[in-house]
Amino acid sequence: MSAQNNSMPMFYTSPRPLDRVRDAELRVSRPTSFRFAAKSNAIPLLVDEFPLAAPYYPIVFAAGPNPVPAAVVGLRNDTNLFVNEDGNWLANNYIPAYVRRYPFILMDDPEQKQFVLCLDDSSDMIGKEGEFPLFENDKPSEFTQSAIEFCAALRQQGDATDEFIKALQEHRLLVPNDAQIDMPDGTKLQLGGFMVIDPQKFDNLPDNIFLSWRRKGWIGLIYAHLISSHQWQSLVRLSQERS
Repeated sequence: MSAQNNSMPMFYTSPRPLDRVRDAELRVSRPTSFRFAAKSNAIPLLVDEFPLAAPYYPIVFAAGPNPVPAAVVGLRNDTNLFVNEDGNWLANNYIPAYVRRYPFILMDDPEQKQFVLCLDDSSDMIGKEGEFPLFENDKPSEFTQSAIEFCAALRQQGDATDEFIKALQEHRLLVPNDAQIDMPDGTKLQLGGFMVIDPQKFDNLPDNIFLSWRRKGWIGLIYAHLISSHQWQSLVRLSQERS
C-alpha cells in the first residue's frame, strides 16, 4: 500500500476553514472528475461501509499503531484502477465516503475546541462559476449545511470505527499479511504494509466475546472483510485491461 503524508489528509493539499466573508461569492460543483483520487491505491473506509465495499474491493487494515481500514483500489503505488483515463470512477462500483466527502472535511480547531468545516482551497470544484453557493444571505447554504451534516456523520462513524479496531487489537485478531499477486504476464507483485483478520483466531473467540460483538453488529463486519479477500482477482483483471 502506498505511503501517505501523515501531516495532511489524503487528497487535500490546502484545506482551510470556510469563511462567510472570504467565500461569500464562491460556489461548489459536484465532481466531474475523480482525478484527485487517481494516485491512491488504497482509500480509508469506515466500518459501516464494509458490507457496501466488500463486493468490489479487498478490505485491509493499513499497518501501524492505529490500523486504518481501507479499500484496496490498485495493485501498484500511485495507481487507482477504478479511476479511468477520463477521470470517471468505474460505473456501478461503490465509491467510498472518504472520496464522496471531498473537497470538504471537518478539522480540529484547538483554539475554539471544536471541529470546523474546511474545504480544499486547491480543488477545481470550488470557484465563482460553480453549481451551488457556499453561502446565502450571509449564512451557510443548504448545500453547505448538507456537507456539514455529512462530514459530522462520518466523524461519528470514525469513532465507531476506532472502537471496532481497538477491540480487534485487544483480542489480537489483526495479523500482518503480504499478498503475492500472480499477474497474467507471469510477473509477480508483492504487496505489504497491511493487516487482515486471522480467521482461526476469530473462530477461537470466547463465546461471551462473540455474543457481545454480535450485539454490536461487528460479526457481519468481520465476515464482510473476510469475504472481500476474493476481490484481489478483480484487481488483477482491471490491471490487465488497463495495460
